[in-house]
Amino acid sequence: MKRIYIEQLIKWNQTEDIRPVMLTGAKGVGKTYLAYDFAKAFFKNILYLNFEHDPKAVDLFSDKDPGKLSKRLSEHFYLTALDSDDNFNEDRLLILDEISYCPAALHILSSLQQEGAFPRIIAISSSPLKKEELKPYYHIPIYPMQFNEFLTAIGSEWYIETIIAHYNSNKKIPDIVHKELLNLHNLYLQIGGMPSIINEYLNFNNISNIPEQHSHLMGTYRHYLSLLSSDSESLKMNQVLDCLPLQLLKSNKKFQYNLIRKGTTHAMYKEAIQSLSNQNYIIPCYKMTTKDLSNIDKILEEDRLNVNEITSFKLYLSDAGLLHSLLLKEIKTTFNKVARKALLENYIATTLKVNGYPIVFWESESTAKIDFLLSNKGEIIPLEIFCDTNTRSKSISVLKQKIDFPYSIKISERNFEYSNNVKYVPYYAAFCI
Repeated sequence: MKRIYIEQLIKWNQTEDIRPVMLTGAKGVGKTYLAYDFAKAFFKNILYLNFEHDPKAVDLFSDKDPGKLSKRLSEHFYLTALDSDDNFNEDRLLILDEISYCPAALHILSSLQQEGAFPRIIAISSSPLKKEELKPYYHIPIYPMQFNEFLTAIGSEWYIETIIAHYNSNKKIPDIVHKELLNLHNLYLQIGGMPSIINEYLNFNNISNIPEQHSHLMGTYRHYLSLLSSDSESLKMNQVLDCLPLQLLKSNKKFQYNLIRKGTTHAMYKEAIQSLSNQNYIIPCYKMTTKDLSNIDKILEEDRLNVNEITSFKLYLSDAGLLHSLLLKEIKTTFNKVARKALLENYIATTLKVNGYPIVFWESESTAKIDFLLSNKGEIIPLEIFCDTNTRSKSISVLKQKIDFPYSIKISERNFEYSNNVKYVPYYAAFCI
């Protein structure tokens, strides 16, 4: 499965930036697979340690001297006799999986790399790391596969260039292709972007087993939370995850604590929500007030998008496919209008997150609401999502009275078009935004 992140790894390998790479992301997003896929293409000698499953790997890093550590690793991999072979040395890649289980390794990799025996190192972490811990690394955050990656995985990559071309030109795509892509996108909403789940679909050419696979993955998440957190915090995080489908089935999708249980408050759950966000299990979407709109760049610059600074927010799961399977437990069909809007919003949130946008929304004092606001080079672009081809809305007009913006984006079943300062984008082209 070709990932979009492979290009970043190739760039790293071709430049003089010899910092170790750090791949971060939730379990199941394909970090280890990506590292190995890249390694097999560019290195003859792949050396691998997993700190989560191999206690001996942790013991190897008990020495804080990088020279001694380099020697111990060389002996562990039986490389001592080959150190004089420069070609072998250059073709060597060290992969350290789940490095957060070995804090000593986390802080010594740059020094180890400078020793020369391991000129290229990739570290992998499913646990959240602090900004200070990431400074010595070439950091690449990994997310579930987006729709364009899904097309490549199922052998339909030829669609991608067509989508990009029509997104840029705003010209309608042929109706037959448009319908094919809408159907493939519906399939993607059910399967989602977790590589192992997509593999399950490819192996059996059937989606009947997908909800069970999603259930297993959610079980892994819950187990992982129980290992890394206290019983109290783990319980709170699981309660937040449990209530997400009901939260997103509401017409007003702002997070309501009383859906967890009566009497709960923001103060009781803010740390659990922030922890889930840090671990990339959920994506918070924070409300911007009208006053915030003229100050959004400062809010982003000061990194104030968190549950302590902004207490009104929506929460989405990190993968639309996971949400689809959870919704199936609550309702009979996930393609009624209410559930479909929840799925589409979740899908757009994950896509915008991958593309590097801050995830924010806006509501007026009355009934006007904009699903997402894109902040791009000092300009705000409002984005609305619709469940069919009907894209009529008064919210854009209300927002226009508050702040100026060059154009808006409406995502729906409609074909590509640009008219009256509105860019119409079909669901399947959101990855182009």
